[in-house]
Amino acid sequence: MIKENIVVWNVRGLNARARRNVVRELVSQEHVSLISLQETKLDGCDDRIILDMLGSSFDYSFLPACNNCGGILLAWKRDVWAASGPNRREFSLTAKVTHVASGEDWWLTNVYGPQGESDKIRFLEEPRSIKQGCPDRWLVCGDFNLIYKAEDKNNSLLNRRMMGRFRCFLDETELLELHLNGRLYTWSNERDAPTLERIDRVFASEDWSLLFPDHNLSALATECSDHAPLLLRTDCSLPHFKRFRFENFWTKCEGFLETVAQTWNAPLPWAQADAFRMLDFKLRATAKALTSWSAKHIGSVRLQLAIAKEIVLRFDCAQDARILAPHELALRRKAKLCLLGLPPFSEQSAGSGRASRTWQRGMQIQNFSICKHAIVAAKVTSVK
Repeated sequence: MIKENIVVWNVRGLNARARRNVVRELVSQEHVSLISLQETKLDGCDDRIILDMLGSSFDYSFLPACNNCGGILLAWKRDVWAASGPNRREFSLTAKVTHVASGEDWWLTNVYGPQGESDKIRFLEEPRSIKQGCPDRWLVCGDFNLIYKAEDKNNSLLNRRMMGRFRCFLDETELLELHLNGRLYTWSNERDAPTLERIDRVFASEDWSLLFPDHNLSALATECSDHAPLLLRTDCSLPHFKRFRFENFWTKCEGFLETVAQTWNAPLPWAQADAFRMLDFKLRATAKALTSWSAKHIGSVRLQLAIAKEIVLRFDCAQDARILAPHELALRRKAKLCLLGLPPFSEQSAGSGRASRTWQRGMQIQNFSICKHAIVAAKVTSVK
């Protein structure tokens, strides 16, 4: 069974390092092996940007932006996926992806829908022609900038003619929408009385759904964008037990060397033992000590990051059903600003003075103590 995580997100620009850091943290936290980003606003994309944002294990293909608008980036872990035959169109990027371990393959089309009505009509023609070259399993995802049901928008300002065209397109291509769990809408105009729409979607052919019968699609916190990232899990079985994972940036943190030295030089529980048994004991003891040290000195930073994401997500969900109060909007904005200020947990930036200063600028909510209380407030207000 193929068990991988895929992210689809209109990231609203990748020119700023802070936004690339948010993407990097998302990929790391959700163990993403395949990612589709829309509206990159990048006229060009090179290895330097991919290395900075995703690390050295990703390959990529991209559709350039036009006049700093649009742009699509498809990236995949080369030891998990292989992508071939990229087909770049005006509004889409299509490639055939193959799972390296199993050999299973399918077509993936990433779209970014335009704003104008005449452009939308041309946009819907693209996947129709692409389908002719994708006879097998097919997945279509991205920001469509279209809805096909009235409940996909929180007000009555509907373009029913375009909704009808979208429905006809789905009927002709025989695409099935993957159910989105936990959210009604995926986009907000970020105003005090916001317009909310579900314009970010994932569609699949029937044989793709048969290949991944236990898939799950959910929406994450919007973070630095006004669109919610969509997380597609191809298999939702229970995760494996976690193993010890050494973080490269630990070596630059205060207390690391002392913890290793103290544990490694601790007396052995036996009077005599062979060298292999001694080495095994020392490695296990050091791993356990580093895990405890990390939880005490670094885990709090990760906890604050998780709290900020939880606040944004809960207010996103509450906003689906009602207008947020002014103090809720203010807290949501502050939490999103803090997410932009969080340094990435990587060897490039962890422990550096610049990252520390960025962190301090982002953490302006009194060391995040208010966020713990805001979780309770968000729970209450979401029920109302």
